[in-house]
Amino acid sequence: MELAGVELTDRGYVKVDERLKTTAAGVWAVGEVAGSPQYTHISEDDFRVFHDSITGGKHVTTGRQVPFCVYTDPEFARIGLSETEAKVRGIAYRLFKVPMAAVLRARALCETRGFLKALVAPDNDRILGITVFGGSAGEIMSATQIAMIAGLPYTALRDAILAHPTFVEGLHALFSSEPSGPSERVNQHVAEFEKV
Repeated sequence: MELAGVELTDRGYVKVDERLKTTAAGVWAVGEVAGSPQYTHISEDDFRVFHDSITGGKHVTTGRQVPFCVYTDPEFARIGLSETEAKVRGIAYRLFKVPMAAVLRARALCETRGFLKALVAPDNDRILGITVFGGSAGEIMSATQIAMIAGLPYTALRDAILAHPTFVEGLHALFSSEPSGPSERVNQHVAEFEKV
């Protein structure tokens, strides 16, 4: 590496800037060697950053959202801030949380293990992060990520007409809940399902 003029970080990764340029002229590094989060979707995004770097685009690595999903049984997925990260960084938030049993599709499939949890900014209602542990967690997280990218308030998901019964429809229950616990609307969803 020294011979090529490529420096490493103190953790052993190739040192890059926000456009993935290394310390050597005309050399870029992407993916794990550049210290990027070790997910295939991040490596694909690194390629977009690299491609933009050589074709005059403006794509960079700073400020990008890093979603992840662990395909356990049940799945675990997250995007944005966790409660721990928000506390460490001193970021104010409201916490919305419901058990997976509040998701009608989960109940229909007897897949009620887990929960949905979201952090919302108290000043503008924007979603700061979501954690889902349960069936179709990756899809629920991805739907929320799209709302986060668009800068939508949580109420946009709460009030959207979503296909029934789907796991993503669980966002109604989540964002209809009160930060301290399920609201009447969540209980109403569960009661309606029990009538069927």
